[in-house]
Amino acid sequence: MYKFTLLFPQIEKSAHAQFDNNWTEFRALAEKMPNIQRIEVDHVQGGPGGPAPYHMIHNFYFANRAALDSALQSDMGIKAGQFLMKFAPDTTILFSEAWIEANPAAM
Repeated sequence: MYKFTLLFPQIEKSAHAQFDNNWTEFRALAEKMPNIQRIEVDHVQGGPGGPAPYHMIHNFYFANRAALDSALQSDMGIKAGQFLMKFAPDTTILFSEAWIEANPAAM
């Protein structure tokens, strides 16, 4: 399984409403990309040492790298990417191979 991860940097409290509006529009575009198997959104609360450098983490899961590439190169993937760069150009983008254990107790 492959994962496309967006790490949105921490923002000022005064910018939360505008970010939420833009993120909602981005999400509506991005979730129409083909081949998505799972979506996960994390609202970061902090880390062991206190505040974290990220406001939100948004993950899109795909069966394989070819499916991820196809999604990003699709019309909706291109539109979502262009919008992302307009409203959150400092976002860190990662591609990773993900291993997901369905039953951690079985480990």
